[in-house]
Amino acid sequence: MKIKLAFLSLIMAIHPLYCADFNPSFSRGDLDKISLPVPQRTLDIAETNKAAAAKKWTIMVFLNGKNDLEMAGLLNMNQMEMVGSNKDINIVVEMGRMNGQAQGDTDLDGNWTGVRRYYVTKDTDTEHITSRIVFQQASYDMGDYKQAVNFLKWTKQNYPAQKYLLILWDHGTGWMDPQQKKKDNNKGISFDDETGNYIRTKQIGDILKEGGAVDILAFDACLMQMTEVATEVKDKTKVIVGSEETVPGTGYPYNLWLAALAKKPSMSEEELGAVMVEAYKQFYAYINKGAMLSAIRSSKIAGLNSLIADFAKLAMQVNDIEAIKKARTETIRFDILGPDDADKTISFFADLYQFADIMGKNMTKTDPAAAQLKAKIEELKTFISRDLVIYKGYHGNERTGKSLADANGISIYVPPAETRVQQAKLEAIFEAPYSTFEFDKATKWHDFVDFIYTNAK
Repeated sequence: MKIKLAFLSLIMAIHPLYCADFNPSFSRGDLDKISLPVPQRTLDIAETNKAAAAKKWTIMVFLNGKNDLEMAGLLNMNQMEMVGSNKDINIVVEMGRMNGQAQGDTDLDGNWTGVRRYYVTKDTDTEHITSRIVFQQASYDMGDYKQAVNFLKWTKQNYPAQKYLLILWDHGTGWMDPQQKKKDNNKGISFDDETGNYIRTKQIGDILKEGGAVDILAFDACLMQMTEVATEVKDKTKVIVGSEETVPGTGYPYNLWLAALAKKPSMSEEELGAVMVEAYKQFYAYINKGAMLSAIRSSKIAGLNSLIADFAKLAMQVNDIEAIKKARTETIRFDILGPDDADKTISFFADLYQFADIMGKNMTKTDPAAAQLKAKIEELKTFISRDLVIYKGYHGNERTGKSLADANGISIYVPPAETRVQQAKLEAIFEAPYSTFEFDKATKWHDFVDFIYTNAK
């Protein structure tokens, strides 16, 4: 079953924050040959006691193609149809499309517009969506988080299951909620080009608070695996799947991990999270594209934040400026600004583990407080690798040539390596102060950010 190159080649036009320079050339028949192991249960978690009629899993995908990702949305829908719903699994997708976007507009598959909900069923047609439409509406704002709430509630009511996975699909910019000054600004999670609206970081938490908890929350969107985002949702999900780095234009390989779930529908949330990461890793290794993904335990976010708070407080107390400078300069950065930031020196998203590791290895002070800080850094690193991260997968390098092995599963706001970037000018693009995030309330991390800007020049 060959994918038509004309279909996939249009993905190359997708915004660089999401697609970079991906040049697709592969067949689905070849992808079926990828061996995806189904891991054993990672934790002994009791099964939920739901009605016998409920299936084992309901997969919900809030797929906002009302922007330059319309083509990628059609591709991912057709991947889902390679597996389809069955006696154990429901797959429900809310997909939006529009006409007239500056890039990525396509008239494929009927050129319908608005929003449709599909109950995804298996087919062999890789060019057309044949699944049953269970809801449709001509005018619909997919940048309004309440629409995601509605989708979540409706799907749970109509397709009950023992476990739920919600995927938020679109562009992503991590925790950064930029000011909306013009309609064509394509920043944010679930950005709707038709309305100019997008779902804010705190609203991601509101989706789960108002729509109900899910077992897995996954982001098929760039840059979303961050402390700031995870803290907003930690109490309403068990596993978070996402990438510290940009997600290539083809997104998740839905046919791979859904096929694994169909083979073993009794998977726990941790097992499925690990399978999603492994499928992602193998897919991008197969097409030789740099990419990374991780699955983390939400129950460990509070413990992580406690360690981060201690780390930041001690780092300011010890005041080992050269070590902080070294970490600020050398830690791996993630592609928030795209080609305008060729060497990622302006990027303000960095890997938490590596930042702390570089800082600890370059400390020169030896007083008791410094010794305490070094011990706290080791404790933080161990917690991230052993307790927080269920599984991480990567292939290759990021855009500037650094190995994605340095992405350890969770990122955080770190002032840019380019010290001439002024804090006030950078933070002026934020829609709301960083202090409004639950993460900063728990950690006072922004105090440490201020300290770095002021002292580590």
